[in-house]
Amino acid sequence: MNYLFFAESMTLPSGHFPDSNFLEEDRYSPGFLTLGQKYSIAIGSTVVLPCKINETENSSQYVLAWKRDIAVLTAGNVKVTVNPRIRLMPVQAHTDPHGSLSTGYNLEIRDVRNSDAGDYICQIGSMEPKEIVHTLEILVPPKIDYISPSNKMDIHKGAPIRMECRASGNPTPKIVWSRKNNMMPNGEANKTGNVLDILHANRHSSGHYKCTADNRVGQPDTREVFVNVLYPPEIEVEQPTVHSGIGHEAQLVCIVHGEPTPSVVWYQDTTQLGITEQFSQQNRGNKYSLVIRNVTYSDIGNYTCQASNALGKDRGTLSLSGLPTLCYFDAPTLSSYRDQYNISWTVQSYSPIREYRLFFRLASKSMHLLHHENPLDNHIYSDRPATNSHLYSSPFSGSNLKPASNYEARVQARNDHGWNKLSSIFH
Repeated sequence: MNYLFFAESMTLPSGHFPDSNFLEEDRYSPGFLTLGQKYSIAIGSTVVLPCKINETENSSQYVLAWKRDIAVLTAGNVKVTVNPRIRLMPVQAHTDPHGSLSTGYNLEIRDVRNSDAGDYICQIGSMEPKEIVHTLEILVPPKIDYISPSNKMDIHKGAPIRMECRASGNPTPKIVWSRKNNMMPNGEANKTGNVLDILHANRHSSGHYKCTADNRVGQPDTREVFVNVLYPPEIEVEQPTVHSGIGHEAQLVCIVHGEPTPSVVWYQDTTQLGITEQFSQQNRGNKYSLVIRNVTYSDIGNYTCQASNALGKDRGTLSLSGLPTLCYFDAPTLSSYRDQYNISWTVQSYSPIREYRLFFRLASKSMHLLHHENPLDNHIYSDRPATNSHLYSSPFSGSNLKPASNYEARVQARNDHGWNKLSSIFH
C-alpha cells in the first residue's frame, strides 16, 4: 500500500524524533526532474503542467500528489478533485543514456478560466516533502467595458469635448484613440490613454473617433464615437476675383461649412438670383457654385453667396471681372548683354489686349514709365493660341541701360474693360 505524507499535516510529540531508518529511507526518495515555472495561457485553451521524477528502488513507497493551495487534486494515480476539466496524465517511463529511469504524472487543465489562475504544486510525499510549483497565469483578450459617449455626441462650437474608454483583460489592455480617415485634432496620428480631451470644439473636431484596446492576446477590441460639432456657417471664397469675357461662361465658387447643413442663396449686388437659363446653381459637398452662361456686360460686377442655418449666417463676396489677369514675367533674371535686356510677359484676357504699360527703375529708385505700346498697332503680342487659354505674351528689348546694375520692372495691360492692376515687381 502507498502512503501519502504532507508536511503541513505531520506533527511529532515533544521530545520525539523520527526513526533513523525512516530518515535513511527518505534520503533515497525520488527527486524531481522538472523545474517549476510560470505558464501564461490564453483563456479557453488547454494547459499541461509537467511533473517528472527519477525512479528509485523506494519509489513505490512514495506518492506523487498535485495540490492547489491546500486542496488535493490528485494522489498517485487517483484523481481527487471532481472538476471535469482536470485530467491526470501518467508520464511514460523512460530510461536516459545514463540508465536512470524517469516517471511521474502531468496535470492537464482544459478550457482554462480566470478562476484557474494561481499556483499548482506537485509534491512527493515524504518525511520532508519535496515539491515544485507551477504558476498559471490566464491571458484574457481585451474587452471594452465602458465608453462615453456611447455612440454619438452633439456639441456646440467652442465647448470642451471629453471621451472616455475603459477595457478589461489580462495583461491590462493599452487604450489608444485614433480618428477614422483623419489625424487627431492635435495633428498626431493617435493618442494613448483612457481619456481624450479636446479643449475647444470647432468644425475640424467633427468625425469618427475610435478607441482600440489591445494587450496582444487575441484580437484588439474597438468601439467608435461620432462627434458632431454644431456651428454657424463659415464661408471660404475659392477665388475672390473671377476673370471672364463677353460670351464666355463664368463660375463663382464658395466653400461653405456649417452644421446643421446651411442653405445657400446667391446675390448680384442686392438682387437675389434664381435659377434661369442665364444662371444655374450647383453644389457638390461643401462646394457651392454659381454658373453664368454667356456672360453679358450687365453680368460684370459684384456677387455674394450667403449661407444660413439655425445657429447663424455668413456671407462671401466675389467679383466677376472682364479685366485682364495680372501680368507675369517669364524672362530670365540675368541678361547676356551689358546695357541691354530682353524682357517678356504673359497675361490672360477674354477680350483683346489693347495696350501695355511697362514701368522700370534702378533698384531702390523711383519707378517710371519705360515703354507704352499699343499691341494691336505694333504687333508685339502673340494672338490667341489654339488651346483657347486666352493667353497673350509680349516681348520688349530695353537698351542703353546702366551696365552691371540691378533693375526692377512692373507691367500692366488694358482690354475693352480697362486696365488691370500692376504686376508684381520683377527683379
